Amino acid sequence: MKATRNGKMSTIHVDIVLVEQRARELGFRHATIRELGDGIRLAESLMNSKIATADAVMRMDVVTGMTAWVTGNPIEGVFLVLPLSPAGEQAVRDGTYCPADPAPAHLAWHGRDVAGVYIGVYAGATKEARRAVMTAAAVMRVEQFAAVPTFARGATDDGKRSMASLGFSPLEGGLPDLWVQEALSTGSEAA
Repeated sequence: MKATRNGKMSTIHVDIVLVEQRARELGFRHATIRELGDGIRLAESLMNSKIATADAVMRMDVVTGMTAWVTGNPIEGVFLVLPLSPAGEQAVRDGTYCPADPAPAHLAWHGRDVAGVYIGVYAGATKEARRAVMTAAAVMRVEQFAAVPTFARGATDDGKRSMASLGFSPLEGGLPDLWVQEALSTGSEAA
């Protein structure tokens, strides 16, 4: 990871090959469209609410190169991560970001100029899958995205508890139920 300082905002460059390698080590694989559909149905059943369509998530993945991850066969866990551009990071904070179908300008292109991360969902159907999802969330946060803030919505009480256990706190003024973990290091420390 390389980090650069742009005025008040840090952006980082994330190596997608390293993300893919680390995800595999943690038991995840980049989802195919079929796997993604299964993962979204799983997440929606666990959350008892609708999220994004598989087609929308695949459009996000085309832009970011690293959005859609699943584990298990059949699918037991799903992890959707959206690297944000500087405009996207601001949109999350001011409430204009659309989680189910973000503007392409709000997403960081293939690991370049990442100003923040939005976690679309992390969910597991089994104890092992939940452990894998939590481990992947923590490891990727520290190893790949420490120099930028990470956002997620507290859709369920379990989700809020897990975010609190990872060091997130509620953030007022943005999207409803928005939680944030501000940068763990500054751009100069991460470089």
